Amino acid sequence: MTKREILADALLLLTALIWGSAFSVVKNTLDSFPPAAIIAMRYAVAAVLTGIAFRRHLTGITRMDVLRGALVGLLLSAAYIVQTVGLQYTTAGKNAFLTTVYVLLVPFGGFVLFGQRLRASTLVAAGLMLVGIGLLSLDGQSGGLNLGDALTLVCGAFFAGHIIAVERCQRSTNAYALIVLQFAFSAVFALVYHLLFEDTASLSFNAGSVGGLLYLAVFSTTIAMSLQNIGQSMAPASHAAILLSLESVFGVAFSCLLLGETLTVRMVLGFAVIFVALIVSELAPRAKAQPTAGDVREKCAAR
Repeated sequence: MTKREILADALLLLTALIWGSAFSVVKNTLDSFPPAAIIAMRYAVAAVLTGIAFRRHLTGITRMDVLRGALVGLLLSAAYIVQTVGLQYTTAGKNAFLTTVYVLLVPFGGFVLFGQRLRASTLVAAGLMLVGIGLLSLDGQSGGLNLGDALTLVCGAFFAGHIIAVERCQRSTNAYALIVLQFAFSAVFALVYHLLFEDTASLSFNAGSVGGLLYLAVFSTTIAMSLQNIGQSMAPASHAAILLSLESVFGVAFSCLLLGETLTVRMVLGFAVIFVALIVSELAPRAKAQPTAGDVREKCAAR
């Protein structure tokens, strides 16, 4: 592996780690705010913070850059809204598992939409990852497919679209500018959904809810999703999807460490299968992607 690939993997793994640690925060914050309101506020804060941090990358953005940011932001906000609504009708374990269907949808989406080669190693790793996460998330007592499960599958499709869109849009738009744009548009789309479909009088601001909201805005959104976008600028979308799906694994690990949940044989087996999936993914040769805008700038600067 090259230093660039190692850095990309580290950033994506750190993203999954931060997301996995935030499950309890999201659950507590939902007691004070409707789902779309949380999404709108966290992304509005994130847009301001990243806008300040990456302001020099926003000079010279074009109309097409804005449209790409709107597309990525729409997919992102739709995924989170559908996931949260689906969670109201299904268990957290099934929600976490079914969301990770994007590890299979991303390589197939790249093949159908852009003719990208389907590598056997990628499909094997993605399949093993789903099996492992299923062992971790499903307790065998969750029942059959219901409305919440169907919505969660739709959410997984939106997340797959977001991962693919980030990879494609970064080829023409600066990665840091795309971060700010997608955050801003995610906030706008979520706010529109909140005003149309949620109770606008149900917001409860207190020390706990504001603290939870700030944690989600700063760590889970500003930091983690910035790391995701930067990591994806250096890694294929299908590989990034596998690493990002570890969010569910870290969520289970933190629940055992912080909430005292029991580590069962089934869970250990799930971790083992996931470890094998990661090995398959890491040892497989990476497909050579088209150069990103960042690659071109680095080459020009080196001349």
